[in-house]
Amino acid sequence: MTHNRRDFLKQSAAFSFLISHPALAAQAKRQHSQLADYDALGLADLIKRKRVSPLELVDDVIRRVERVNPKINAVLTKNFDVEKARARARSGALEGIFAGVPVMLKNLQQYKDATIDSGSRLFAQVNKKYGNRTQENSPLVDAMERSGMIITGVTSSPELGLIDTTEPVLHGPTRNPWNLNHTAGGSSGGTAAAIAAGIVPLAHGNDGGGSIRIPACQCGVFGLKPTRSRELGNGSGLGPLNIASNLCLSRSVRDTAAFLSVVENKNNPNLPPVGFVSGPGKKRLKIALVINTLGGQKPHPEVEKATNAAAKLCERLGHKIEPINLTINGEEFIDAFLGFWASSTLGFEATAKRSLGEATRLEDVLEPWTLGLMEVAKSRGAAACAQRATKVFVDVTATIEKLFQSTDAILSPVMTNPPYKIGWHDPRLEFKTLYQRIIDDVGYTPLHNACGTPAMSVPLHWTADGLPVGSQFAAWRGGESTLLQLAYELETARPWARRRPPVFVG
Repeated sequence: MTHNRRDFLKQSAAFSFLISHPALAAQAKRQHSQLADYDALGLADLIKRKRVSPLELVDDVIRRVERVNPKINAVLTKNFDVEKARARARSGALEGIFAGVPVMLKNLQQYKDATIDSGSRLFAQVNKKYGNRTQENSPLVDAMERSGMIITGVTSSPELGLIDTTEPVLHGPTRNPWNLNHTAGGSSGGTAAAIAAGIVPLAHGNDGGGSIRIPACQCGVFGLKPTRSRELGNGSGLGPLNIASNLCLSRSVRDTAAFLSVVENKNNPNLPPVGFVSGPGKKRLKIALVINTLGGQKPHPEVEKATNAAAKLCERLGHKIEPINLTINGEEFIDAFLGFWASSTLGFEATAKRSLGEATRLEDVLEPWTLGLMEVAKSRGAAACAQRATKVFVDVTATIEKLFQSTDAILSPVMTNPPYKIGWHDPRLEFKTLYQRIIDDVGYTPLHNACGTPAMSVPLHWTADGLPVGSQFAAWRGGESTLLQLAYELETARPWARRRPPVFVG
């Protein structure tokens, strides 16, 4: 696709004229930016060839937010001053593989130029009382900006990233562009919805239990969780308890591959650099197929259908599929994982009292789901949660490592069910009810956080109702190249980038 700079400027001027006239506003909404068809590397190429400027791209993204965000609530427009993005675009000092490309940052990352509140009333009030609590960038954000990316907005997350849907009390629910009554997933739900709706082709996400892969699965985009300690700023001090990773979600595989090459820690002695994986590999893989959840339950028929279809596609591409059952104690693993997950909330009570005053009522600044997790952690004890998780994670990792001695990848569902309706995992629900629903629905992804193994969600299936269902592929630690090479093959065999949800910038 080629468009010259003059054509783009004409379109921009026409759009500005249209939105200034109410009678033509509906027609303007039906027009979509020609730039929404490009991935991030495609936009970088347009800039390099002077077909469009960084400022024009930033302004185009701002218009896209204005057009579709009222429907999906993916971008937190009050948390970021877009003039900062416009100033960076005008600076003329942008270099790197993504020079001049607008992207977005999840509301769970250290960034000095935005108001990061982590989707929580607690930190929104702390910011209001003391000013922006983030005074410097994380190493990951610095790397993003060194590559030329222009952060143009902040995407919504659930409170503190603690749940698999993006429905924070503070900011309201993020809705799925494929069906506004359904979740966009979490905790990178704002990022996934923004990409699916065409606001940006690439945006930051992080993943402590599935938070890149789940929203990628539910919004029909691509999402890769890297190996433990792969990216800048992710140290190895927590050992097996280091379950969280940062990377991105994207429309194209190559954008994620490029993003990884930008933010990976090239000086990690335990992980040789991946570099930029630019295309498919020649090796045919042995892929283990897992259908049942960690707890041993069958997934929804549509999910099983999607996973089996992904397996058949891999076979057609020459890979070998071998159905297996994981030999781990799923019930013990899930309970240990959730206990450790709950223990991450224990410091927030002290933060609230110290920052907002001893009289602060926790129910006024933290959601019921967060408070319920705090009670779980208190009843078990933080030390006990950590000790049990360490033992269970080490044992499970040994089992998975042994499996990878005879297989190259594991294929499974991402979620037990297709995207559920908004409210099904509302953080204000009765705690025991919500706890069980999460156990039932998040049936696959936490395994790879506990093992530190890379895993990706690939958008290969849509239900009869038009909802996306991703398939999860995982490799052993350091195997991002294997996954990305496979993803390129799948992307070519069953392209998804041109599929458009009902809510799109067009």
